Amino acid sequence: MDQMEIELDFETDRIADHYIVTESNALIEARTNLDLYEERLIYILASRINPEDTHFRTCFFSVKKIAEKLDLTEKNFYKRVREIIDRLQHKQVIIEDQATNSTLKANWLSASRYYHGKGIIELEFSQLLGPYLLQLKNNFTNYKLWNVLYLKSFYSSKLYKLLKQYLPLGKRKFASLSELKEKLEIEDGKYTLYSHLKNRILLNAQRELEEKTDIRFTIEEIKNGNKVVGVTFHIYNNNRAPRIGINDAEYIDSETVYDLLGRFEINRKTANELLSNHGENHIRANIKYVYEKKRNAEIGSLSGYIIKAIKENYAASEKEYTPEDEKDRGTSIDQLNIRIRQTVSFYDQCVTEKVKTYHEAQKELVERIVREFETTSQRRSSRDMRPLTEEDLEHPLAREAFLLHM
Repeated sequence: MDQMEIELDFETDRIADHYIVTESNALIEARTNLDLYEERLIYILASRINPEDTHFRTCFFSVKKIAEKLDLTEKNFYKRVREIIDRLQHKQVIIEDQATNSTLKANWLSASRYYHGKGIIELEFSQLLGPYLLQLKNNFTNYKLWNVLYLKSFYSSKLYKLLKQYLPLGKRKFASLSELKEKLEIEDGKYTLYSHLKNRILLNAQRELEEKTDIRFTIEEIKNGNKVVGVTFHIYNNNRAPRIGINDAEYIDSETVYDLLGRFEINRKTANELLSNHGENHIRANIKYVYEKKRNAEIGSLSGYIIKAIKENYAASEKEYTPEDEKDRGTSIDQLNIRIRQTVSFYDQCVTEKVKTYHEAQKELVERIVREFETTSQRRSSRDMRPLTEEDLEHPLAREAFLLHM
């Protein structure tokens, strides 16, 4: 039988660049044992998880669309996709879970099925991975699928995730090269010279991430004499990434309202209330409005803002605000950023001088920054000035705190 896609009585799962992948930091740190194509397939499957899902559901994908996303150029891509799935079926992930003081070894997939002649594959995650992909409340990282799907190197993809989770802190230190190589899953005996590791892995990843993802980084070498023994990555938002905001309008128009609101971590009960009170067109218009105003924010961080936008119909009410007054310390955004930098510097010094532990300092620092937001926001509101946004804030930790608490 000719391998052509035939019409089925159900639709295959969509694959979209702007879908969100959310995974626990323990899974990010784990040894995945995947190659680049297997990893891309896992990302695609993970992007189909909704925030309300309590268990993994079976996903059905078009082989042709999978091949396109995996960038398979072979004429017989059906065979290649099947080979990738066959390998993936036997791959294990090894998770060192500090929360449970355990080591988990689990297959990535509980099952897979290839429909001959139909161009369809069926995939489902192993249920043992549920605590690391479902209903995550803390110690997790999320990112849009496009950040990892188009990277040409497994090491670039792995480093993206290792650094993305540390974006709020602005840096990540690897005190030894062996630790870095272990986290990057570099085989023993490879890249034994730092110059090889730097030129073939790190600099290549640096170029790829700046060209294709929402973060970028610089490298600070840690030396013992003239020998490089470790590295510190300084991590920054990369607002020049070419895919930021890609196809947002198309995405908002094509998703069902329930799936769309679910992607923004808005539960079914609230979605029903919004739909009943405001209607589908009103909801879509206000989500588009929020996307334009906060297009670089992670989807999951926008739920409260979107609900408010829908209820107050932000899309139809462009308000005139009082102009900025940089001489007013209480409302000035520049002055706010200066105070935040001074606060960050103070707590960094507390950690350096061992006055406070790192975790104590981070907790107090975030609390201080949030109080700065609240005070400045109240003063700006009393003078009828526009609300603060994530884009007003310079420090990565301030942006993260704003998205989580404001």
